[in-house]
Amino acid sequence: MGPVFFGFGILLLVLQTTTFHLLPSWLGRPDLLFLLLCFIIIYFETGPGLILTLLLGMLVDVFSGVHLGLHSLAYLLLFLVLRTMVRNLAIQGSLHQIPLVIAGFLATTSFVHLLATLLAPENPVLWNWPLLLQNIIILGIVCLPFFQLCQGLMTLLDKRPPMIWMPFRRHPPNRFKV
Repeated sequence: MGPVFFGFGILLLVLQTTTFHLLPSWLGRPDLLFLLLCFIIIYFETGPGLILTLLLGMLVDVFSGVHLGLHSLAYLLLFLVLRTMVRNLAIQGSLHQIPLVIAGFLATTSFVHLLATLLAPENPVLWNWPLLLQNIIILGIVCLPFFQLCQGLMTLLDKRPPMIWMPFRRHPPNRFKV
């Protein structure tokens, strides 16, 4: 299940860094990879979720990061906070997921902006409030359908029989052949 969601994350990252920038700015550029990360943090087990979060954070740093490791650190802190909240509170309900995603997005974005400003004070990273509010509204609207899509993909992967692929498997001889 992990490799499928990793591939899905790569697809979302490629869409986010290439295709979404071709859209007009008034339409918005949602951070769908962040929604996938929140889904992974909430619904996956701790080990695979942590590995996927770190790998996708590294890919974000490579594709569109200013400083290498900045998004990975931010996503790791998001993982720790959300995982603690999921264990101690009933967060799996859909009513709790929208504020959780919005608060996580604000915290992660502010952490990345703060560290980017501290690491390079000569190039201050300015907040683009209209774009940030637009992204928050889009994430709030798209959150539940996206989580439903990911849950459907997860149940589809759980119901699928395991693939046993052996290219050189020897078939037993046909006993009815004359």
